[in-house]
Amino acid sequence: MSCKKIKFDGANDPDRCKCQGAVMCAYKGMSHEGDKIAFGAAIRVYCFHHPEDTPADASLTVGRWVNEGHFH
Repeated sequence: MSCKKIKFDGANDPDRCKCQGAVMCAYKGMSHEGDKIAFGAAIRVYCFHHPEDTPADASLTVGRWVNEGHFH
C-alpha cells in the first residue's frame, strides 16, 4: 500500500505511514472475527504508535487505510 494513494487528513503523513503495515496486519489478522473487532485491533495498534492522536483522529486515519480502494 502506498501512502501517496491516500489523500485525507493524516493518513498520507509519512510518519504515520511507518506503522501502516502493522496496523493493516492487525486488521487482516483479526478480520475472521468480524470488521468491528478487526477495526478495533487496528486502532489499538495505531494508538500504540501514535498516543498523541485523539481517538477520532486515530479512527479516521485507520478507517482511510482500511477502506482504501473500496470507494467508487
